[in-house]
Amino acid sequence: MNMTHLFKDVMNKVFAYSNYDLVNNVITLCLLPKLRYWASLEIISSMRGYEGPLLDLGAGDGSMTRYVLKLGLKPKFIVLLDPAINGLLSIKDLRQEMVDKVVAVGEALPLRSSSIQVIYTAFALRQFNNKAIALTEVRRVLRKGGSLVVLEFWRPDNALAHIVLIYYLTAILPLLISLVAPRTIKEYLTMRDTIKGIGSISWLRLLINKFVGDVISSRKYMGIFTIIRARK
Repeated sequence: MNMTHLFKDVMNKVFAYSNYDLVNNVITLCLLPKLRYWASLEIISSMRGYEGPLLDLGAGDGSMTRYVLKLGLKPKFIVLLDPAINGLLSIKDLRQEMVDKVVAVGEALPLRSSSIQVIYTAFALRQFNNKAIALTEVRRVLRKGGSLVVLEFWRPDNALAHIVLIYYLTAILPLLISLVAPRTIKEYLTMRDTIKGIGSISWLRLLINKFVGDVISSRKYMGIFTIIRARK
């Protein structure tokens, strides 16, 4: 089973049996609202002078879209795309005439070329089976001058930070999950698998630059969180 299909099953159970937003806030040590805020500013900046459409790639339960709309973004249309149907089915509070919910994978986007102004993805790119193909698809569907905004938890550039991260995922994370989502401990612990065999944050930045376009903004937080914005 490849990573994309594995995480489709994992996330379907996560959305069915846990409070996804609460758990994410706990495992990011309560940094989640700040990370979403900073990523939202990049999305809003990318949309200046445009009305959309937008693509939330790996939308899950729509948390990132919900947050950016709360900050005042008023696009005409948003596509919420995710391989895990349970997350999409849980979205009830977004105006149905403004969103399309699509079950699909990032490596084969069912969208027309040059049809999207801004694509954003929050904590999903790690789970894609073939990140290069997914980013190539991002470039294909972006309009000229369109932007990709990535918010991610990723392997650190610093070797010591990487060791600390592995310790956190191995020893601390299981304890946190057992407190807030005991029925999905196994599923959340697959986070450890997502940083195996991938390059560092600097590698990710180079990958996005190669397959999508010029990286115009890149920031790191605590060495393991990153927000990257690239323009086609």
